[in-house]
Amino acid sequence: MIFFTRQLCQDIQPKSGRARAAEREWNRRLELSQRYESLIQPLLPSSVVRFSRKSFHDAAVGAVSQSFGRVAVILAARPRASGSYRGHRARLTFVGVRRRIRTSGLVGQWWLYNEIHLCSRTKFSLHLLFTKSKLEIEANEILIEKL
Repeated sequence: MIFFTRQLCQDIQPKSGRARAAEREWNRRLELSQRYESLIQPLLPSSVVRFSRKSFHDAAVGAVSQSFGRVAVILAARPRASGSYRGHRARLTFVGVRRRIRTSGLVGQWWLYNEIHLCSRTKFSLHLLFTKSKLEIEANEILIEKL
């Protein structure tokens, strides 16, 4: 994660003692990340652009599977989640994945934040921050399926 680090996520919590300063920093980084995303958007596949308009914040990882160049993640969004899929389940399939992704321990974690970046090996790199871990997936496309 480049813009939204775990430390910043912890600092912005009301009882951290650093919430006011962290909120100012969060807003500064939010503006930077939005400018960055608008600059790289023309270079991203259309499926990734569509994905960037969705939010899976607070969705729980229900299952993860990998097979020959694909990684599938099943997410279950809580009814009170703040993301676009509130109260629904979705399958994200990353196509054109060039290396094995370490997925052990992801099931049950909550999706907190994500950032999309350009990548020299594939068409994009998705950086994910979960409650207990982080993950980077380099792929060529994202398929989103509502379950």
